[in-house]
Amino acid sequence: MADQFTAGETFTEDEQVTASKLNLAQTNLKFTSNAVDNSTTAISSEAIIVKSGGITATQLASNAVEEAKILNGAVTANKLGADCVSGAKIADNSLSAEHYTDTSIHEEHLNDDVISGQAALTAIPALDDTMLVSDTDVSGNLKKLEFMKYLPLPRAYGLIKADGSIGTADAVSLYNVSCSAASGTTYTFDIGSNMSSADYTVIAQQHSNAAWDDETDNVTVELVDANTFKIHVPSTSSPYHVSFAVFGTLA
Repeated sequence: MADQFTAGETFTEDEQVTASKLNLAQTNLKFTSNAVDNSTTAISSEAIIVKSGGITATQLASNAVEEAKILNGAVTANKLGADCVSGAKIADNSLSAEHYTDTSIHEEHLNDDVISGQAALTAIPALDDTMLVSDTDVSGNLKKLEFMKYLPLPRAYGLIKADGSIGTADAVSLYNVSCSAASGTTYTFDIGSNMSSADYTVIAQQHSNAAWDDETDNVTVELVDANTFKIHVPSTSSPYHVSFAVFGTLA
C-alpha cells in the first residue's frame, strides 16, 4: 500500500532519539494524496475533506435526510423530476392563485364537477356577479366576466303603475333602482349602482290607458346625475302605466 502520510521527522542510522525530534515526528505528520480517492474525498489545507459531489444517493440511507435538515428554498425546480410530484402529495388548498398561469389547467381537466358550486341561473344576475367564460384564443382559456357591467343589458328597469294618484309605491317590478320621491307629476329614481357619468340613457314609455292618446300627453325624462333621474308623467287624473329602462356604462 502506498504511503498515506509524509514523514514528520527523518531519522538517520545511529541517531539519538530525543523528545523534541519525537514531537516533530508527530506534529509534522501530513496526509499524502494516497490517503484520499480524489473522487469522494480530497486534500485541502492538509486535511481530508468530502469532495464536491462526493456524497451521492448511494451513500445515503433511505431515512438519512429528515425534513428538519432541508433548508427553506433548498429544493428548486431543477432538482425535481418531471413526475416526482403526484396528486397525492399536494395538500388541499396548497395551490394559491398566484401560482396559476393562463395555461395551468387544460380544458380537458375542467369536467362538470371539477368546480364546486356550479348551477344554472335561476334569476337575473346581480351587477357584481361574475361568470367564467371561454376566451376566443387558441388555448380556450377561462376568463371572468362581470356579466352586467360589460354586456349591453339594462342597468336598471321598472314600472310605474298608478291608479290616478301619485306615490312612491306606484313604482313596481324594480331592478337595481328605487323610487325615492313622488310629487306632483314627477317620480324621482335612484340607481343602485352609479353610472360612469350623467350621460346615460333612460327610455320611458307610457301604456295601458286609452285616455292618453293626445300627442301632448308625453312622458319625459330628466337626468339629474350619475345616480339619479326623474320621470315626468303628463297627468295624475287618470290611471297610467309607464315602463322604463336604463342603459349606459357602469362606474
